[in-house]
Amino acid sequence: MGQLDILWEYQIFDMKMDKYNQMRKNIPLRYRLIELRDYLMKQQEQLIKYNDEADKKNNTLNRINHEYEIIANTFKADYNKIENTQVKTLKQLDEMHKTALELKEKLAKKEEELEALINDVQSLSTKLNEIRRNILKAKKEYSGIKSQYDQEVKKIQKEYQTLKAKRDDLRSKLSDSLIAKYNNLKNSRNTAVVKIENNCCGGCNMALAALVLEKLKQEGSIVECENCGRILYSGSSD
Repeated sequence: MGQLDILWEYQIFDMKMDKYNQMRKNIPLRYRLIELRDYLMKQQEQLIKYNDEADKKNNTLNRINHEYEIIANTFKADYNKIENTQVKTLKQLDEMHKTALELKEKLAKKEEELEALINDVQSLSTKLNEIRRNILKAKKEYSGIKSQYDQEVKKIQKEYQTLKAKRDDLRSKLSDSLIAKYNNLKNSRNTAVVKIENNCCGGCNMALAALVLEKLKQEGSIVECENCGRILYSGSSD
């Protein structure tokens, strides 16, 4: 068997391996896994975003509580002054009354702010719980599908490795220069070696010159199509 015959067999196994690679990429379960992966990533991003918002809400709550405590302490201090008869004049009492009204107004605003904050926190808590449920559900589905996908890939990989072993055995019988030419043609033309059909190139269908056909009959001759550059193969040279 000549180099060209071996290369032809090599290409057959190489193309079958490409087919199995494509089969692995096109397993329907793979696309669902990709969808779930992307979905989980987006949910994780949302979770981080809402957790950050929750931290900000918590800081706001601490601020309101601190301000509320200041107002309450001011009320208490003024009340203690009255209780301890520290207020001696009507002017002092009037000033304390004005202060009490201002504090009452501030207190009402703090209560409104607190109520709005509580509503925001409840809404945020609902969103966070929903995201966590969605993540758990998606992870469970991903785990189940991944197990099925791995089984299909394992089966394809086993057949792929069988083909690879046969192709690699042929590779050891081919010259490096011929393999390099084959790989370049495969990358640019998809098919590197083509059979001659009715004196035409099996790749581009162009008629071959009589000189090319005659050269193909020479033992060990590697002839390329003058039009598309593919390696021409006329059949077994044995």
